[in-house]
Amino acid sequence: MSEGLDLLVLGAHPDDAEVHVGGLLALAAKRGLKAGILDLTSGDLGTRGTPETRHEEAMASATILGVERHILNFPDGRFTEEEAYRLKLMAKLRELRPEVLILPAPEDRHPDHRRAHRLGREAAYYAGLKNYPCEGSPWRPKAIAWMAGETPGQPDLVVDVSEVWDQRMKAFDAFGSQFSQDALAAPTRIAHPAFRRGVEGRAMHYASFLLCGWAEALWCDRPVPEALLRLLEKLRS
Repeated sequence: MSEGLDLLVLGAHPDDAEVHVGGLLALAAKRGLKAGILDLTSGDLGTRGTPETRHEEAMASATILGVERHILNFPDGRFTEEEAYRLKLMAKLRELRPEVLILPAPEDRHPDHRRAHRLGREAAYYAGLKNYPCEGSPWRPKAIAWMAGETPGQPDLVVDVSEVWDQRMKAFDAFGSQFSQDALAAPTRIAHPAFRRGVEGRAMHYASFLLCGWAEALWCDRPVPEALLRLLEKLRS
C-alpha cells in the first residue's frame, strides 16, 4: 500500500484552496511533506473561464505550490450529499490516505462550500469503517480542520507563512480567468481588486497575532487533535 499524504485540502472548486491556505500548502511542500489538493468540481458553472481553462490553471497552481492535485469532477453547484457522491469521495480518501484533512468552512456565503464541508466530514468518518461497502482499504484522517469562510471569526490556529508568501500569491494569480482585471470579461466579485485585498488583509491580520509578515488560519474542533498539532510543528521547523 502506498504511503499517504501528510496534508490534503478539500475544495469545492479549483482555487478554493489557494484563496485560503495556499501558504500552508507551499510551506508543507517546502518542509518535504506530502501535500495535495482535492477539488470536488471543475468549477464549470463559473461566470468566467471554461472547465478546460480552469483545469489548466489549477494544475499550474499546484505545480507552483509543489503539491499534487486531484479533481473528482462532481457537477458544480449540483452535487449533493447523497450516497453516490459520498462513496466517490470516500474512495478517494482511502486512496490518498491523508493524515490531516482541511475542509471548506462550515458556514460560508457559497452553498457549495457549506455542502462540501458536510460531505467531507461524513466521507472522512465513513471511509474508516471496515464494513462500509466502498472501494479501497479503510482509512480515516487523524485530524480535520477547516479554512476561513466569509465571516471566520477568531481562529483556533495561526501559522506563519511569510517565507512562502510570494510563491503562494503566484499560485493564486495562476487563476487568471478568475482573478485578473480584464475589462473584456464579465465582472465578478472575486475579480474585483477588493477581493485580493481581502486575501492579503486577512493574512496581515492573522500575522499580527504572531508579529510576522503573513499568516494563515485554521479552525477545528476542541481539543485540538494531536495529529494537527504534529503537522503544525513540522511546518514551523
